[in-house]
Amino acid sequence: MIPHLFEINEQEFEAAQAASKEASKATKKVGEDDLVKLDVHDIAVLEANESVPKTDDSAKFSLGNTTATVKAIFYSKVFVSSTSDIPGYASFGIILDRTSFYAESGGQEYDTGNIVADGIADFAVTNVQVYNGYVFHTGDLKYGVINVGDVVIASYDEFRRWPLRNNHTATHILNYSLREILGDHIDQKGSLVAPTKLRFDFSHKAQISIPEPVKIETMSVDWIKKNVRVFSKELDLQTARKIPGLRAVFGETYPDPVRVVTL
Repeated sequence: MIPHLFEINEQEFEAAQAASKEASKATKKVGEDDLVKLDVHDIAVLEANESVPKTDDSAKFSLGNTTATVKAIFYSKVFVSSTSDIPGYASFGIILDRTSFYAESGGQEYDTGNIVADGIADFAVTNVQVYNGYVFHTGDLKYGVINVGDVVIASYDEFRRWPLRNNHTATHILNYSLREILGDHIDQKGSLVAPTKLRFDFSHKAQISIPEPVKIETMSVDWIKKNVRVFSKELDLQTARKIPGLRAVFGETYPDPVRVVTL
């Protein structure tokens, strides 16, 4: 037999590699690179301003809109008192005294929606992050002018929130099923909760056998079919840690008091 001789075309390889990298970049979330963000200096400015309190986001656990007051507007690395000089459709951030929006946290994606001054202005919220207790709504102004001190309505998109809520609960169900089938040593190492999917990262000491995924899926689906109620209560951290069967994410820092959820 005559051995086959192969030659590598370095130029074509490098071109294909560059194309692959560009394709990978295209998988980033829309607007990820130009997302308006606060850095440590911006947060220090907020901390020094007594008129801008940490955001009360307790309304995110309830349904419906929330009336709030605009406490800060951030555009082009500067805090401004009004949107009047911000170009149309430019991205900027708004901080409210209270909000019903979920900020991105613990693997769960953020809410979207609108911040509206009725009949005066409409701000489309496309991303929500939290910086040291300040919930930062970013997006663009659809029309009108918003000023610091304005009373507005914070309205999240329930059609996006609903599947996020369901998938968040499903991660807890999956965590339970994994521990029941694979053992109590299972620890959550990360997760993704999006409107269309969820991902659950966990540690395990051995390879998962072929029958085990079927058992895990069956147990999870059975729990979903039960359609049980979700209960939640705010407890001080010391009391919460004493609850039998409570699961916490390794390495995660929890507030005190902490919100405990059970099915």
